[in-house]
Amino acid sequence: MWLVLRRSSITLRFSLIVLALGLPTASSKAQSTSIEEARFFELGGVEQWITIRGANRTNPILLILHGGPGDAQSPLVSTYEPLEKDFVVVQWDQRGAGKTLAHAGASPQTTSLDRLIRDGIELTEYIRRYLHTNDVILVGHSWGSFLGVHTVKRRPELFRAFIGTGQVVCWRGMVETQYRYTLDRARAEANASAVTELEALGVPAPDKFDQYLVMRRWLNGYLATSDLQWLMKQDALLRSALSPDDLRAYRQGFQTMTGLASTVFAMDLPSLGFDFKVPFFVIQGSEDHIAPTPLAASYFEKINATTKRMTLINGAGHFVPMTHMQQFAEALREDARLLRR
Repeated sequence: MWLVLRRSSITLRFSLIVLALGLPTASSKAQSTSIEEARFFELGGVEQWITIRGANRTNPILLILHGGPGDAQSPLVSTYEPLEKDFVVVQWDQRGAGKTLAHAGASPQTTSLDRLIRDGIELTEYIRRYLHTNDVILVGHSWGSFLGVHTVKRRPELFRAFIGTGQVVCWRGMVETQYRYTLDRARAEANASAVTELEALGVPAPDKFDQYLVMRRWLNGYLATSDLQWLMKQDALLRSALSPDDLRAYRQGFQTMTGLASTVFAMDLPSLGFDFKVPFFVIQGSEDHIAPTPLAASYFEKINATTKRMTLINGAGHFVPMTHMQQFAEALREDARLLRR
């Protein structure tokens, strides 16, 4: 007992000396290597919201391109926190989304695919300089996976790898696959109202968003259970994390789809070719009926890259990073290990 007390006394005196001399302790060292920032940063002449979070600022960077367009993820800190142990997570509210839109007065922000690509490149160049690293992995979810492919095609030398999740391929194929799936489910469940309306509608024309919304209303009832649960949970998380003005702007951000409608209707990643100068990974939910997994798998098979891997997470849907974070994080870690090899 005496020895324990004596050792504690020595430890206490050493701690006091450390504090007096200003020497780094274990906790202060952890604080010095971690990073937690949230601020506006000018991209393409517009102040845009970014967050940078990680337990160790020397870890690989995950630059996350959110979906939507307009579905900013920066407020969902707790959702993405499990990634912060192994990566520095950079979230960016794109033009017309989240705090970027709120800062602009929540009025519609003019944007385009080319403008978003240039914003993303400018942000990547800044992150590389700011954190003194070339180890930037671009992660795109849904719309962000489309934007991400375009970005790595334009400036591959800026990125260590690309990772798509909820991977979109082309609008026409997506709409046709969604329609067949929805009608099959409606028939299987003897949903007479849905069958009647869907049969009368036919496959929505690729450029008729009003027709698509009719079909999508029925599809939403047949999404993966985890997707339906997430959409309810996300709303609660946003209401608790955002001010009324920011929440209003967040919801208005989905109107960004209107300004990018022609771009969305023309989405066709195969037209860019299948050769990539960066490693190419896909992490996909097996039950993704928004960006249908069979389309993503078919596209992935044609990809020509020095390293590639596709991970299917069973039971997950379109929002796999949010609903199955443990499996998603492990897939990310394995992809990072492949890069190190």
